[in-house]
Order: sequence, then structure tokens, then C-alpha cells
Amino acid sequence: MNPTSFFFYDYETFGRDPRKDKIAQFAGIRTDIDLNPIGDPITLFCKPSKDFLPDPEACLITGITPQIADAQGIKEFQFMGQIKNLLGAKGTCHIGYNNIKFDDEFTRFGFYKNFINPYSHEWADNNSRLDALDILRFTYALRPEGIVWPENDEGKKSFKLEHLSVANKILHENAHDATADVLATVEVLRLVKTHQPKLFNYAMKMRNKAEVKNMINNAMSNQQCLLTVSPFVPVENGHLAFMYPICYDTKNSNAVIAYDLRTNPELLKDISIEDLKALIFKKKEDMKEGDVRPGLQQLYINRSSIFAETRTLSKARALELNISLDTIEENRKKMTSILNDTSIMEKVKEVFNSQYDIDPDVDTQLYNGFISNNDQNLANRIDNIASNAPQNLNANYFPFSDERLKEMLFRFKGRNFFEILDHQEKEEFKSFCRSKVMDVTNDSIGITVYKEQIKSMIEEDTKDGRAKGILTSLLVYADRLESELQ
Repeated sequence: MNPTSFFFYDYETFGRDPRKDKIAQFAGIRTDIDLNPIGDPITLFCKPSKDFLPDPEACLITGITPQIADAQGIKEFQFMGQIKNLLGAKGTCHIGYNNIKFDDEFTRFGFYKNFINPYSHEWADNNSRLDALDILRFTYALRPEGIVWPENDEGKKSFKLEHLSVANKILHENAHDATADVLATVEVLRLVKTHQPKLFNYAMKMRNKAEVKNMINNAMSNQQCLLTVSPFVPVENGHLAFMYPICYDTKNSNAVIAYDLRTNPELLKDISIEDLKALIFKKKEDMKEGDVRPGLQQLYINRSSIFAETRTLSKARALELNISLDTIEENRKKMTSILNDTSIMEKVKEVFNSQYDIDPDVDTQLYNGFISNNDQNLANRIDNIASNAPQNLNANYFPFSDERLKEMLFRFKGRNFFEILDHQEKEEFKSFCRSKVMDVTNDSIGITVYKEQIKSMIEEDTKDGRAKGILTSLLVYADRLESELQ
């Protein structure tokens, strides 16, 4: 079923880690299915809490300091609640630019920390999501006609929103301002809808998890590969990966283990599981001469990724992208033959069956298990109590069974209602904040080193008045925070 409207949105954040960093600004606009605006753009700022230090580089990019967010912002639970109402409105397909891997993760973790169901806005009430960046990449790879594709300083095609906007004469003032980025995203997607309407409509189908799953299952049954786009494939090759689906992940029913046929699959034969894991997950800078990264990857059926049959890539376009379809076909046949050895299949499954250490910080534990229905029913009452009787935000009113939620209730109250805490609660919350801000840990350099780094950056940017102003504000903020947490 088609959505009744799109909601385009974008965040500016105080860092890049959705598990631990905070959102500074939200902007969005609703459009009809023809991309015509419905109402005016919406902009919100979120008041920063006392348990984190903003990344100076993020502030330099966006120009948003914690003082700006505090002066113009609303409390975090109100901020996330309003976003839930916008993204969760019936029939909404929300869209961003690289949102699946960035903005949507900030949304999920923001909802989780504020007792809002972190997933329902993506699927309930005929809701869905798409990523404009993936659609643009797919358009460039398969049907580039009608759109101007800019190049960066290195002479490579660039998918940066500001570059696409300029090249296609789209007004995009104040790049990295959330409102400007949202309006530009609408217009670059309009280019696809106008010049390649069939591809746009095809991408819309990928919102449907059942459609994607059926497509992958058919490819798996028929021993065929599917096209998709990946940032790990060079732009010179159109970011196109040729994924041969092998099997479903034993731990995640939404994940499929697949092999990118750009790489010879025969290396799977004689390699140990340990060496295979090491090559797959090794950082690019650690790869030695002669190392070949195996093409094993995970595909996800619930991320609105776009998949297509290989016949949609013309031979002429493949040549333009320096892709050898003959090599892909040779590797497909090799892969089919290799999988006749059941030990290879078991080896492949084991690669993605690793146990990972659980981060002890409950803020990061969204994916450590679903919240029970009973606890979710309790959580659904949080917003009303927070809005009308925040003094009742305690274990007596909210007897959660999930240990994560017990600790998060304490943090929720401290972040949003520090002023009404009693003396003991204030001291406990300040102690928690000191552990995040003052102490040197695996996740924090500590406030002393933080301030030293900012001072060094100020000295380096003496001629840049804008940068100096932002960094000076961060230094003032850090001093004030340190004083308040004593």
C-alpha cells in the first residue's frame, strides 16, 4: 500500500555515535506523494543534558553550540515525543539523506532512552521509510540520464547533498543546517521522480519487507545474484555490488548472509573461520599488500535497501562503470559449485555467529533484546506522567522488570527534571554525570583533556573568527558544566 504522505527529516547532532551522542537540532517537512509541501517546515532544538561533552568537530560543522540548543530547545522527552508524532503519523513514509544508517539510528536510540517504542513508527499504521541517498546512488548506477552528477576535488562523482544541489541548480543555503538539508533532499529526490519515474516507483516497493524477502528468496532458490548499492564499492563502479544470497543469519531473521561476486569466491575454500573473520572485519588501513577482503556481507530485509535483478544493468552501462559482467557470471557459477560443499555453508554461518561483549551502559543496549509487552505498556504511560506529574517518575509507579528500564528511569528523570529531584537524587545524578564527563574512560577523554584540546584548536584557528567563537563557547560550556557537577 502506498503512503499517504512523505515526511522528510534531518538531524544535526553533537557527535556521530547514536548510542551515546545527543541530537542538537531536528528539522522536517511533510509532503504529499508528489513531493508537494504540506504546511511549513518544522524546526526543533533539544536542550542538552549534563551527562555528555559535545564533539567540537560536530559543532564546527553545524555551528550549533550547547548554549544555542539550550536557549532555543525543549526538554529531551518533549523533543523526542514531538518527533514520534511526526514520523509515526498514520500512512507516513519518512525519508532522509543517509537516514537509514545515521538519522534513523539516532531516532531509535532517542526513542528508547525516552520510553517511546523505538520501532513502531517504521511499520505500524502503513508507515515505512526510505533513504534518498540510496535512491540517488541507484539512479546514478542504472539510469543516470536527466540528472547532473557532480564531481569532487578528486575528480570522482560526489553524492554530497550540497554538491548535487549546486550542480542541479537547487537552492541549498547553509549546508548542515537541518532545515536547509531537508528542503534540498526533497528537491534532489524530485529530480529522480521527474527524470526516472519508473525507478522512483520501483524504489517505493522496497519499503515492503515482504517484497524484499520474496526477491531475496527467489534469488537464493535460483542461485542468482542481485544488484544493490553499497558505500564500500568504489563510486567508479557505481557503488554497485552483485550479491549472491547464501542463507539467513541464524541469530537475526532480518539478515541474509550474501557474497559480493566482484570478488572470487574460491578463497572461501581453504581459509579457516578465524582467518576469514579477520579479513572481513579488518580495518582498511590494516590491510596488507596481497590481502583480499572476502565478499561476505549481511543484507537486511527491513532497511528499505534497494535490490534489482542483474538484467537491469545494461552492458553499455556496465562498461561505463568498468564492470565485467563476464567475471560476475564466472564467479556466480563458482559460488554455486562451492556451496555444494556443506562445510562451506557452515563456515559462512559461523563467521557472523560471533558473541560480542555487551556494553554495560544501558543507553547503548537497545539491541540487547526486545522490551516485554508489560514493560512497554508501563513505558507508554511515561510521557503523560512526565508532562503532568513528574514527581511520580519512580519505581512505585513504574515497576519495570527489565533492568535496563529501571536504570533508564533514573536517567530520564535526571535529564529532564533535575530541578525537582530531592537532594539525594541530585547527588546521585551528578555522580552519574561526573562518570560520563569528568572521568577518563574508554568512551571519554575526560573534561581536563577535552578543554586542553579545545584550547589547542583555538590556537590553530586564530584567523577563523567563526571557529574561534564556537570553540570559545564550548570552553565556557565545559567550565560551567564542571562547576555545576562539583
